[in-house]
This record gives sequence, structure tokens and C-alpha cells, in this order.
Amino acid sequence: MNRRLLDPFQSVELPETIEEFLDDGIAQCIAFNRRGTLLAAGCADGQVVIWDIETRGVAQRCAPHSMPVTSVAWSKDGCMLLSGSLDKCVCLWDLQQNVQEHQMKLDGAVVHVSLHPEPSKCIASFAVGPPVVADFATDTVKPLPAVVMEGEGKNSKPAANHSMMTAIALYDKAGDLIYMGQSKGTVTVLDSVSLKFLDVVKVPGGSRIVSMILNRRGTRLLVNCYDRVVRLYETCQPGKRRRSYTAADLKTRLASAKVTKQGSLVHEDASLKLLREFRNEVERWQWRGVAFSNDDEHVIGASNAKNEHIMYVWNAVVGNLERILEGPKEGALDLLWHPLRSCVVSVSTTGKIYLWAPIYRENWSAFAPDFEELEENREYVEREDEFDINEREEDRLAAAAAANAAGDDGEVDIMTVEDEPFFSSDEEEGQGQQLHYLPVSIHKPLPKPAANLEAGPDDMEEDEEAIPAVRLGNADREPSQSGGDSDAEGLAPSHSGQYDGAGLSTEDGAARGRSVKLKVKLKEPSTRQEGQQEQQTDNQQDVRILGGQKKKRRRQ
Repeated sequence: MNRRLLDPFQSVELPETIEEFLDDGIAQCIAFNRRGTLLAAGCADGQVVIWDIETRGVAQRCAPHSMPVTSVAWSKDGCMLLSGSLDKCVCLWDLQQNVQEHQMKLDGAVVHVSLHPEPSKCIASFAVGPPVVADFATDTVKPLPAVVMEGEGKNSKPAANHSMMTAIALYDKAGDLIYMGQSKGTVTVLDSVSLKFLDVVKVPGGSRIVSMILNRRGTRLLVNCYDRVVRLYETCQPGKRRRSYTAADLKTRLASAKVTKQGSLVHEDASLKLLREFRNEVERWQWRGVAFSNDDEHVIGASNAKNEHIMYVWNAVVGNLERILEGPKEGALDLLWHPLRSCVVSVSTTGKIYLWAPIYRENWSAFAPDFEELEENREYVEREDEFDINEREEDRLAAAAAANAAGDDGEVDIMTVEDEPFFSSDEEEGQGQQLHYLPVSIHKPLPKPAANLEAGPDDMEEDEEAIPAVRLGNADREPSQSGGDSDAEGLAPSHSGQYDGAGLSTEDGAARGRSVKLKVKLKEPSTRQEGQQEQQTDNQQDVRILGGQKKKRRRQ
């Protein structure tokens, strides 16, 4: 908001370049938690990797599936994670305990999942067939009712068989409604409890619906259609007096209703109102994925090109194209906008996760209102009283009174941690305790110490300690430990296999400066008497050496 006040013609900061990429497994789909601190990525090997966005590290892993994961969804409190896979299973994972809470086998390969605000129910959408509601508490599966329209224009009528239909369904923010996009270009609104029809809205042109996504507040619905157009709808909550229909009643109502090109087929006031349409007029690409920005003022779509990672950013208020993001020569699989920041996360066909962020530029006028940027150097003329101390008496007394008042605040509570609100009051209401962070886990084992070269079986003893590589020649050697003598054993031989007088391998002086590894065998005296005997033996040897040197000098 402050940025628009400074320059009303300049848009908010939009992502411009790839800031970093995350690479751990072959990612297929991604999902942010409510605060945007954790990112869940479903991989092709059946595991789900949870990334910490602040540290860019792996916070947790779970492997609930045996085939590629196609969709992941978070609970509102961030404690549960739902995943769907091509192995026909949906799994609910408890992230606090890192255990699988529930698992349910379904009849088809799951392509999309949506979790209820109370994580006891979910919706699973299939590649072929109507979506189903899976209840983990009762371990039951109930298919969603659907009415498919056959034909176009005046010849359109309800179909008798909808077993081969393709549909995608999701819950609204409160979990009271279900939005189901069908292959024949209609969006059906159902009651989540009774599963009765509340409204049927026809998309312009009757194009097949590929994907749908709701914004954070649940007030807008973004529909990605097969005719290369992204449509923005405003959701209207149906009134309590609005009539609901069963599948049989709806077929009768649609058969006698007036055929329209778009809008509601049941009521005069539709539950979804079309606001904008976004498309690429030049290339006419289809869109792999679409998403809302963090403030709902922009809409982003990833192209379905095979070897191009291109994303388009439109202004949702005006409808014009504002930016094109071009990445590496890789196709895009999925994308999301961070819930709080101006950051876009996209998944490429190679499995890498790219983080797009704006290029930050210093704006010095934001630090001081009277700051003036100079085009060239200017000579500064000091005022006569600029550095004079002329503090008035009333100002000094007012400052002292303010300091005394600030010191009488009483006890300061440093133990209570208050949850900082990030959203508006209506969005934070009834959220309760939420899980924002997970401890970073280390999965890679620590590197083992390198084994000594040419070490024989006699050298492998429990009291042997490996000494790091020692630089021969002018380098310093590893000092021996106090408390006992040390013998160099297990020395790595050189190419010639000979040793010089110092016990170091040489080959015509070429081995000097070469790094080798030594193994020292520490011999500690077991008793005090043995230690004294060894010390006396050493002293006698020193005396013999000194006596021999004196005799040699006398002979000379």
C-alpha cells in the first residue's frame, strides 16, 4: 500500500529472477502450509519431502507411497499432510509424530486431493471417473453425484452414464461447499454434508476444466480451461432459502430449463460470477498450472510448453499482462505463490524446485522523508549554529519526565509467547494452535575416517589410533602423546618400498613433501613398577651413549 502511495503508476514488486533452487528427489507437485514457512513436495519415488523455506533445508521426510505422488494438501493447523498417488492410495501423515495416521485404498489413480478443514475427510479426484469423499473416521468412500451435459447449444441434455467423465473437486475455505469442475465445461456447487446440488454454472464455450484453485479468503475461484483461457470467478455464498437438488431432480430441472451459453443453468443469480479472462494472444499456449498472488491482485500461469519454463503474470484488477518470467530450458509441472511474500515457487520437468524473487533495489528516501538523491557531488556549507548545543529547559524537563514514566512499567513478561497475526482478523479467527516449523533432520551419515594404506591384520588393534596425514620434508610432524613411548608401525610404503633412517619412505628423494598416513601404536605401562623399570632402562641407554661419545673424543 505504501509503495502505491509513493508511485501510483508503479505496480507492487513482482518476482523477476530465480533466487535459488531446491534439489532433493524428482519433485512432481508442491504445496505451502498456511503461513508459508514449510513447503511440501511430492516426488516421483513415492516420498514427500518437506522443506524449510527460511533455512532452505529438508525439515522432514515421509514415504507413504510406492508410486509417484501427484498431489499434496496441508491441514489448516499445519499438523497434518494429505498426499495422493498413482498407487490408488491417499495417506494422512502426522508431522509432529512423523507417523502415518491413516491410509485408504481407492479404485483409481489419484490426480488431485483436497483436505477438509477438519482433517477427517478429504476429496480425491481421479483421471477417469467422478471424485469421491473419503472419510478416515468411518473408513468409508462415497462418490460425488454428477450430471454431465451432452451435446452443444439447444441439443444439450443430461447424460445417462457418467462413469467415463473427468472431474476435479475441492473444498471451500469453511468446508461447507464443494466446487467440482467437469469435463463438459460446467462447475457444480454441492453441499458438503448432504451432497445435494446447489448450482450448476456453465463455462463460456463449454470447454473442459483442467484445474481449479481458490484464493486464501475463499472469495475467488481461478479456473484453468482446455481452450487456453484462464477464467477468474467471484464466489457468492448461496442463501439458506436457495433450493437444493438431488441428482434425479437436477436432471429434470435441466431438461426443462432454458439453454444458456454461460452462467447458471438452475438459478437466475449464479453462485459464480465471471470477472476476468486471461490468455496468451500470440502463442496460444495451454496452461499447466495457475495461482493467485499473496494479495490476490495478480494471477500467474505456467505455460504447457515442453522445453520452455515460461510464466505469465497478469493484473487481476485491470486484466493486462504485467510480466513474463523466463527460466531454464525445462518444462513446468506446477507452481505456487508464497502466501505472504512476493515469491513464486515452480517445479520443472527435471524435478528441481525454483524460487523466484524480485530484484531488490535500494530506495534511500524510504529511510528519511527529507532525503534527497543527488545526481552529482555537491559542496556542503555548514550552518553557523548547526552543531551548537542549545537545549531548552522545557525540552529537558519533558524528556526527563518521559524517561521516568517509561521506567515505571512494572514487571515485564518474558515467558509468554504470543502468536503474531499475519492475516486479517476474520482469517485468523478459530485457527487455534498451529505448527509453523519443524526441526531440521540430518539424514546423511557422517563421513567415516579414512583407513590407512597397506595396513596389515597385525596392525588392527584396539589400542591403535590413526594419525592424520603428515607432510614430509619441511612440514611439522604429529607430536607423540605424553605418558609413553610410541613406535611407528603400519607406515604406507612408497613406490620403491624402502625406508630411510628416519623411518620414512623415500625413492631417490622424490618422496619428500609427499603426504602419507602413519599409524602409531601407544604402549602405556600397566603398573608403576614397569614404568619405573622402563625409565631406568632409558636412563642407562642415555648414559651408555654419553660414555661412548666421551671415549670417541679422547681417541681423536
